[in-house]
Amino acid sequence: MKIAVITGASSGLGVEFTKTIIKQYPKLDEIWIIARRKDRLENLVKHNPDKKIRAITLDLGVDEEYSKLETLLSDEKPQISILINNAGYECSGNFRDMSASDIQNMISVNVKGVTMVQRICSPYFAKGSFAIMTCSVSSFTPIPHQAVYSASKRYIYALGKALREEEKRNNVNILLLCPGNMDTEMNPKGQARQSEQINTLPFLDMKNVTKIALVRAEHKKAVYTPGRFYKFYRVMSKIFPSSFIMYFAKKFY
Repeated sequence: MKIAVITGASSGLGVEFTKTIIKQYPKLDEIWIIARRKDRLENLVKHNPDKKIRAITLDLGVDEEYSKLETLLSDEKPQISILINNAGYECSGNFRDMSASDIQNMISVNVKGVTMVQRICSPYFAKGSFAIMTCSVSSFTPIPHQAVYSASKRYIYALGKALREEEKRNNVNILLLCPGNMDTEMNPKGQARQSEQINTLPFLDMKNVTKIALVRAEHKKAVYTPGRFYKFYRVMSKIFPSSFIMYFAKKFY
């Protein structure tokens, strides 16, 4: 049985990835969608009755939940053709003002959750399989007022790069998706967390992002940064010292 596994599937990029995979990969036997919110997942299943979608309610910020996915895979023994490792948690603001729970949630979901999903799913990859790990342009340099979030995304970026090298011998590709602003629940357009300045940055078309990301992952690309502005930012982060980039980045958060 060939499947796709999508985490963070209840909103934003996760929903768009699900819709795009349904259209672009009709030969998959099942699509497993994973998130905390059961009603959102069931709604996605309901709106695609002709597709075999399995809704799996898991909170990837809770350690005990990982074993549920591990057991399910062990029982079913599918071939994971596509993994969209997309679950994430974002909170912006001054570090000293952040609640302990927000900090813990970012670390639990963005670091532990993403790592464990990758580890649990990896043994079920086959030759030609690929994974997309959702990073962010925040992974390119530390971001003041997004200190924990940008650090967690930098961790994913480093992890994905290393795992990509490890998986080459298995003919499995890992693509790091590094988008900028998107109109999602984590960053709703017109409702920036710290400053209206962030809304002056370009917002990306999520549908287009998912389509291109899947094509690039299938063609064994390593990193995809959508949008000319964010591509330019990525290049600048390589050329200039992080202190210079941070000086300008903090104006938007």
